[in-house]
Parts: sequence; structure tokens; C-alpha cells
Amino acid sequence: MSSQRYDLAIVGGGIAGLAISEIFARSGRSVILLERDAHLCQGTSASQHGWFHFGSLYSIFPQNQYLRTMVGGVEDLLNYYAMFPGMNITVADCGRLAFPQTAGAWFRDEPIEYIVSARNDPDFDMLRFHGLRDYARKVFFLATWEIAIKQFVSRHQRFYRHNWHGPVAASQWIPRAGWADYSRQVITKPNQPGVNLDVDTHFRIVGYDRPMVSTTIITDLVRSLIGAGGEIVSGTEVECLEKIGAGSTLYTSCGKAITANTVIVSAGQWLGRFLGPSTVLKVLASPLVVAYPAVADSNFVRMTPFVEKSVNHLHHQIDGNVYSLIGGGYFANPDDVAGVARAREKLKDMAIRVFPKLGDAQVLETYLGYKTEMVAKAGERNYQYFIRKIDDGVYAVIPGKFSLAFSLAVNVFKSLTGDVPALQISMAEPDNTRAFVGLTRHALLVRRGLGNQYLV
Repeated sequence: MSSQRYDLAIVGGGIAGLAISEIFARSGRSVILLERDAHLCQGTSASQHGWFHFGSLYSIFPQNQYLRTMVGGVEDLLNYYAMFPGMNITVADCGRLAFPQTAGAWFRDEPIEYIVSARNDPDFDMLRFHGLRDYARKVFFLATWEIAIKQFVSRHQRFYRHNWHGPVAASQWIPRAGWADYSRQVITKPNQPGVNLDVDTHFRIVGYDRPMVSTTIITDLVRSLIGAGGEIVSGTEVECLEKIGAGSTLYTSCGKAITANTVIVSAGQWLGRFLGPSTVLKVLASPLVVAYPAVADSNFVRMTPFVEKSVNHLHHQIDGNVYSLIGGGYFANPDDVAGVARAREKLKDMAIRVFPKLGDAQVLETYLGYKTEMVAKAGERNYQYFIRKIDDGVYAVIPGKFSLAFSLAVNVFKSLTGDVPALQISMAEPDNTRAFVGLTRHALLVRRGLGNQYLV
């Protein structure tokens, strides 16, 4: 390892740390990325659904900020990542988004569908409730759900109609959709063969989120980082950080000391050890079910205001084997062993009710994904990325979601340098990156399950 002083040292090689490293390296800065695991993006970044959020899910929220941030992520991809051959979001001549499918594409052109519970669904049955609080919640959702869905539809209409070549930014125009944008023409009957959902109490809206091939995205970012001269040191944990003059020195588990002008800590659920006591972090554990063969053909979300009754399904493949990844609205504090166990069981029960084919699964596994959030002022879930100054030249970042790591990287670069990122990249050969890239958690479970009989 070189003893030089770096412009930037990044602690944590998840998707956020990798994206930030890449954008600084391609812009001419000397960069070193330090990761405790043998491969990059093997923590939270490997446990996510493979669901890339462009804002479709967040169209249901009454406030504009989350949707504005997600749509802004599409703009950042178009502006600062279009030179990657796999970044396959393009703008057609008509001004609409397109997702051409080529080898090495980042996104699959399979819009995630929303199967929305109508007010005649048993979710809204006022004769079934558990206490006064649950009854009051049902009354509230019964009164507000239709309004929320109309806003959801209106924002989707604007997304699909937006002229991405035009002078108005999508992130400013789409969230401000109103009643004039609403149309029932986009509402159809669900068609989910083999899925236990009542077509008479649900309706279907095609969203604009897409599944992603996260391993391909990670590989391309690593190739650009190495091609730009950036260094990656894996299997090395940073034990402490010491401020020295205008820079900082990082002391690692292998006895090395690394000095950098600027340090960015992107350590996910371990970020708390680097932050001051006044910063409130929330770490949530969310269970996911992996099943092979796939139990449904489409990517969809059952949307209901009762989050604990929601369910989502995406299909992926590894080694040509198509499998299902199933999630729901169940979360727990990772330190609450009983709470985590309850969340696992609730998701399993939900999955078995909705997907009858689970009974025939050759591989059936449940694992936990972790999400680190900066607690919002009102204490509710927070879906934003954050940049926090810890000390002079030392910053902490939280991506919020895998999908927001690109906007985070762009804005960290702009904030710290006062400049805009370079648009040219130099890609290293794929053979130079294989030592740093692993599989997603769900793909690894399927591969192991098929190679070692059944892991049930």
C-alpha cells in the first residue's frame, strides 16, 4: 500500500462509498477506498431487493420532497452517468424515457406494477379491528385512501408525459401533479396468475420503477474507479481516525496508517461509532424471502395503507435460474431478537398466503436486510440521503437507498469541491475488478441452495 497522502479516503465500500470514490477518482482526485469485507457492497448493498427507485413508490406520499429526490436521481443518472455503457436509461426523440436492453444493462425494462387495495377490500373491514386505536386508523384510511391514490395516479401520469428534453426539470414538475392530471385510463384489472389476490378488490397501475442488476452496476463503478487510478483496499477495517493538522490519519486493522486531506465515512449500520452523541441514527432489520423456482412471473407491489399487509415480489436470476425475492412491511430493531423473529414469521405467513407455489420451492430462505437512517424531526421513516460534517475535512454520509447513492455522490462532490464532476470515464478491464465484486445475498443463497441440495 502506498504511503502517499490522498486527496480523499473513504471508509466503507458499500454502494455509497463506492459511488463517491468513483466520482472523485474520475474527476482527477487521488482516492483510496477502505472496506472491512473481502468484497465491496456486501453489507446492506448486497441485501437490497434489486428494486431501483425512480419515485413511483413515493408518489403515494402527500409531501413532495421524497418524490422530488427520487426523480432527481434519474436526472443525475442522465447527467453524470450516461457515459457508462451499461447505464441504459435514455431519452427518446419524443422526450420520453427508454430502457434499451443490451448485454451488461443496469436496468431491466420491466416496470414494477402496483396492485392497489380498493376500499371494498377486507383491509378496510370496519367490523374487524383490534382496539380503539386500530379502529380509528381504519376510519382515517377509509376516508383518505381514495385521495392518496388519485394523487398517486396523477403523478404517474406526469412522469410518463414529461418531456425530458424540455426546459422544465422533471423533479420540479412531476411532484406538483394535480387533479387535472388524473385519469382512470391507466387503471386496469390485475392479472397475476398463481398469486392469491382478489381481482375484485384490487386494481392495477403500472409504475415506473425498474428492477436493477446491482452486480453489474457495482462492477462498472469499480472498473471506472480503478481505471481512473483509484485504490481499493478490502479486508481492512479502520479502527480509529485522528485529526492531524489540515488532514486526517486513519489507523487500520493491518497496522497501516493512511493520511488524507478529506475523509468520508460511509459505514452503514456501523456509522454511529464515528458520529457525535447528538446524531440520532436508526437501524432497521427487514426480512426478505428467497424462493427458487420463481413463484410469480411479474414484479409487483400489493399497495395498501396498512403497511403490515403490503407485499412485494421481484424476480431475478443467477446462472440462468430465475428466482423470487419477496418483501413486506415488517421491520424490527436488530437488537430486539424477539421482534426480529416475529417479523420473519409474519413475512413468511404473508408470503405463503399470497404465493401458493412456495410450497413447491426447492430453495426457500429468509434473510435480513439492514437500513440505516438519520432520524427525521418527527421520528418517522426517513428516505433521504444525508451528508454530515463531523470535523474539519471529515464527513459522514448515508445513502438512504441504493438508488440514491448516485445523487449522493454527485452532491458530495459538488459540496466539497465547489465544482462539477468530470463526465469522461476510463474503464479498467473486467479481470481487474473480479477480486472486489461479490454476489447479492439473495443470488448467493440460491446458488448455494442449488449446489448443496436444499437450504430450507
